[in-house]
Amino acid sequence: MKRNAVIAALTAVAVIGGGAAFAVSSGDGAPADAAPADRVSLVSEQGPNTTADRDDDRDERVADDRDGKGDDDRDGEGSAAGPGNVTVARAVAAALGHTSGTVLSAGLDDDGDRHWEVEIATGGSTVHEIDVDSTSGEVVRAETDHDEDDAAADLAALKGAKVSARDAAATVDSTVTSVEFDDGRWEVEAGEADWTVPLDTPRASREG
Repeated sequence: MKRNAVIAALTAVAVIGGGAAFAVSSGDGAPADAAPADRVSLVSEQGPNTTADRDDDRDERVADDRDGKGDDDRDGEGSAAGPGNVTVARAVAAALGHTSGTVLSAGLDDDGDRHWEVEIATGGSTVHEIDVDSTSGEVVRAETDHDEDDAAADLAALKGAKVSARDAAATVDSTVTSVEFDDGRWEVEAGEADWTVPLDTPRASREG
């Protein structure tokens, strides 16, 4: 019985020693004269991060870079243009492209569906109200009023004006939400500030 036990023990040592020798030949950094038990310990400390695992991780990173996922992880969600990115200048240009005339006002309507309301006088008492989508910049509605009381007077006052509604808005900045002809001048709203711009020169003066 003792003899069989001794043989079994020697066989186990030989198996462990062979495994350790394989680990040394694989480049685990164990010294050549280390005891079998030391070599087994060094092999166990290598953990699951094998060469094959590292190759798999590298392949996944390459695939992510090809399909753009890698950039998403590094840069986050990124920024996307939200609703209301159409400026008053672009809205006025779209409205004039639909109906030619003289712009009397342009304002951003924020009631539910965001759009610009642009009023264009075409002669007499006729005023066209053109709605421009504030996201796409496309005309989404057009309505005509043939009995606008002040249209003729406003149109006469703006005849020969050096500063148009679009010019007045550009005099302030790109955050303008409203520009309107009133009392012989342009009244411009941008954020919490109100400005006035004369008809003869593009110079903005802040009110209040």
